[in-house]
Amino acid sequence: MSHTASLSPQDRLKIVETLHFLNHVIDNREWDHLADVVTEDVEILSPGTEAPESLEDMAPSTTLPGPAGIRQGYELSQLAQYGSVHVLNTVINPIDGDTAVTWSRLIMVSFDQRAVGADVVDTLVRTPAGWRISRRVVHARNMLREPGRQGGGYVPGPYTFVHFDDAILRAQQSVADAGIRRNDGQLR
Repeated sequence: MSHTASLSPQDRLKIVETLHFLNHVIDNREWDHLADVVTEDVEILSPGTEAPESLEDMAPSTTLPGPAGIRQGYELSQLAQYGSVHVLNTVINPIDGDTAVTWSRLIMVSFDQRAVGADVVDTLVRTPAGWRISRRVVHARNMLREPGRQGGGYVPGPYTFVHFDDAILRAQQSVADAGIRRNDGQLR
């Protein structure tokens, strides 16, 4: 069956509020509130190095499982020097009425007033407590320099639609798999 999933305007607003609230939790180091924005089995993938020398170094490769993993990963990484995170330009792609994939741009400002950008692809699910992030993939931006731009930022090709499309396909497969399991273990 092929159809286009849709979300109500209220669901879309709640999804964006969830993304924004996560940044308040991180900015204020209010780790006890992580459960208000992520699922217990949340998976976060981020670049494996803080000083990338190639596109391969910038690829998400470090997995931080669960809310405790998010906190530990944040506190032990270079991200701890950023006192402010802002979400911009969020695109929401509904998978079904209870699952959505978003693509957002982050701007992070350090305590010494430097800014760093990232693309973030999140999968959100509706839970009894509201929309929660179940998977986040962080893609660093503008961390390499391109000689021809005289010091300007490098906007790498891998951070285009391919990661968003991959997350959508992954979420669609997860929803399809759950539908098969829901029917008392019977295949449809």
